[in-house]
Amino acid sequence: MDVGISLPTTSRRAWDPGIAQVARAAEQEGAASLWVNDHLAMVADPASPYPYGADGRIDWDPAAPQLEALVALAQAAAVTERARIGTAVLILPQRNPVELAKATASLDVLSGGRLRLGVGAGWLAEEMQALGHSFAGRGRRMEECIRVLRACWCGRPDRFDGEQVSVPEGLLMYPRPVRAEGVPILIGGMSRPALRRAALLGDGWLAVADADALDGAELAAAIGRLEDERSAHGRGGRAERVLKVNCPPGTDERRCAAATAAAMAAGFDEVILDVSWERLEDASALLRAALDVASGARTTSEEHERPQGRTTSGGPR
Repeated sequence: MDVGISLPTTSRRAWDPGIAQVARAAEQEGAASLWVNDHLAMVADPASPYPYGADGRIDWDPAAPQLEALVALAQAAAVTERARIGTAVLILPQRNPVELAKATASLDVLSGGRLRLGVGAGWLAEEMQALGHSFAGRGRRMEECIRVLRACWCGRPDRFDGEQVSVPEGLLMYPRPVRAEGVPILIGGMSRPALRRAALLGDGWLAVADADALDGAELAAAIGRLEDERSAHGRGGRAERVLKVNCPPGTDERRCAAATAAAMAAGFDEVILDVSWERLEDASALLRAALDVASGARTTSEEHERPQGRTTSGGPR
């Protein structure tokens, strides 16, 4: 199983020591992938309930600076050679899909085909409305955006007239991504609609769980439902399975290792460690602990003990 890590785009570590240095160090440590989350705008006191918090409230300062996702990934790609880059997740309904197709194709080409696009429907109504889109209609818009992205990545998209998105006849969209089928799209989220979209429209599923409350059996069952639905709709092949593991301050190496082992047992291909970067040495230690498990270096029953509990608190910002 591969191990990736989220870059510190929302903390002082984005500037000190900076995204470039952190990305290089993570790749040298052995991270297979580097990820960023996404918000184009925040509000001072969100009224929208945060779906990944026990009390429905965010657990970070909404005024904290946050780098734009694709810009941050471009810098990470420029200073690394092997690690894949991705969004976990980009809020797709609030983006212009034609513009996003151009930006992502460009980033994929410049990175040598290393981009994966994790996308979600979003939870912050105020942000969606500020960007001129209906929060209630975000699910339908997201599905249409996925279709437009794939069409644009072919270079010559056909005319498309959806309920919320349209593409005119004769559009030319070059360069194309490195892979003929386009940039892999991972659908993020833990809801039933998210799992359904992952099965029907995505190349994979990007799940999320807390390191100290990860229910491996529940996640394995969700993977089973994902594959059953893909099969029922005639989708061949196997969906990529990625789990973002939230590691809040205070998460120790043993807990991180146990969560990684549980993810492996549940059937995931990759874990993304979403760590606190306040202490760089702590983030590095958690990455090493997960890499040890993923490579099979740790095999004792204690290290493979599965934490039990909720799977969806403390999720993507």
